[in-house]
Amino acid sequence: MTATVLSALGEKPTVTTDRGLQRAREILLAARDILLEEGFAGLTMRGVAARIDVSLSTVQHYYRNQEVLVEALLAYLIENMGAGIAAAIAEMADRDQRERLEVVLDYLLGVCRDPQVCGVFAEAWALGKRLPFAMQLMERMEERSRKQFYQLIVGLNPAVGRAEYRRRAAMIVMLLHGLMLQFPPQGTAALSRKQLEGAVRAQVLEIATAL
Repeated sequence: MTATVLSALGEKPTVTTDRGLQRAREILLAARDILLEEGFAGLTMRGVAARIDVSLSTVQHYYRNQEVLVEALLAYLIENMGAGIAAAIAEMADRDQRERLEVVLDYLLGVCRDPQVCGVFAEAWALGKRLPFAMQLMERMEERSRKQFYQLIVGLNPAVGRAEYRRRAAMIVMLLHGLMLQFPPQGTAALSRKQLEGAVRAQVLEIATAL
């Protein structure tokens, strides 16, 4: 967690203490909540400061303007997601390859059910259409995800070459990211969501092992 906050601070010129790291994280989480509730148009430096009852200058000490704050927020959330996948992979290091894939896949399907993750993900893609730094961050996340899935699936079928497995990893990432953009439904629609997740899971396993 500390590493992701430090990474998100980017160009902050001074050394950040443990207390400062906690404040920086509070600012990012407040920005996340406002982004989810009001969208990018409602995310302002003053709004973030008011949300956590600090001065505007305090927020600017860590993130000098709105663009830096949004960039830091996206970097923080993307890094946390990537770190979660890496941790799930590491915990399965002594397991059978297919079992590792299934555990990581189930972890990600759980992530896709989180309304906060889905909301931020949707906002980030929307921002990417207007802001170059947002698109660069999303592309970086996709590249990392493709590499992680390539490592999980390469060799599952010895008859499939490495280039084909890179293509398959990209297809798997597209499936999961598409699911993330489908906001978890409420009430009677929950069964449809369960069926959709089951279909994605089955398709990923098919892509990973088919000739």
